[in-house]
Amino acid sequence: MPKMTTETANWRGIAFDLLSSVYLCLIVGLPTVSACGLLHVAAAFRTLALCLVPLQWGICFVVVAGVLSLQHQFAVVPGKFRRDVCDRRYFHRRLYGLCWTAVYYNTPVYFPCLSVPWLEWLTFRIFGYRGSMNFTVYPDTWIRDLPLLHFGDGAYVSNRATLGTNIVLSNGFLLVDGITLAPKSLVGHLAMLAPGVEMEPGAEVAVGCGIGIGAKLGRNSFIGPCSVVEHGVRLGEKAVVGAHAYIGSGSRLADGTRVPAGAVISPRTRIMRPEAHDIRLVDAGTASRCTPLEA
Repeated sequence: MPKMTTETANWRGIAFDLLSSVYLCLIVGLPTVSACGLLHVAAAFRTLALCLVPLQWGICFVVVAGVLSLQHQFAVVPGKFRRDVCDRRYFHRRLYGLCWTAVYYNTPVYFPCLSVPWLEWLTFRIFGYRGSMNFTVYPDTWIRDLPLLHFGDGAYVSNRATLGTNIVLSNGFLLVDGITLAPKSLVGHLAMLAPGVEMEPGAEVAVGCGIGIGAKLGRNSFIGPCSVVEHGVRLGEKAVVGAHAYIGSGSRLADGTRVPAGAVISPRTRIMRPEAHDIRLVDAGTASRCTPLEA
């Protein structure tokens, strides 16, 4: 049995090298062949054909990449995976990622896909996204693992923001989890969301923020510019975190909590009733903390 397992692993490594080359040839080659065919068939209408070639090439590029990704989408699921193409799940994740990034990094194709509604629908659906199509992202908004993204109506993700559905770990594994943006939620410029983040309706993350693994932001909550919300934090409804603040891992902030700019809240702090706490700066300029008062 160990020998068979080793042989299977080796086979996957060789298969990945071959398939990645074949996939790239198909993704680029088939659209090119189809464009040449259009020019040949429509020789009498060469000017019209030349105008249609970029559109045809782009659509064909997306369709070929998306169709090739279909057989690998089952592996785009939450979990921890060994970063080795000999591992079955990671093998398929890598091939799915190759198909998606071929589109994502091809800006002349990807930009029109985000600009034309029916092309956007085609692109996201064929790569496994199943949520609302009434959302906004930009060509330089980093997204991957489309089956793990859940956008509500009116969700907005600014340019150069990162929806990090996967994180590479130093122990050789990959952590993967979905990201949920409820209706009317907003992610600002250069903000970064880790795997497992959930934003309830109306929640807002301002520019330059970092939101840790599994953080939950309550309805109409607000994270100020350049703030850091660590792993597993829970923000209640209408909670407000000021600019340049730090919320330690595992902290719980009740509904209506207001954290001032520059404050540092220690990990695993519990604020169950905002009126029973005094959140203020302590030793400003060197260190800050959340100081709970007796209820």
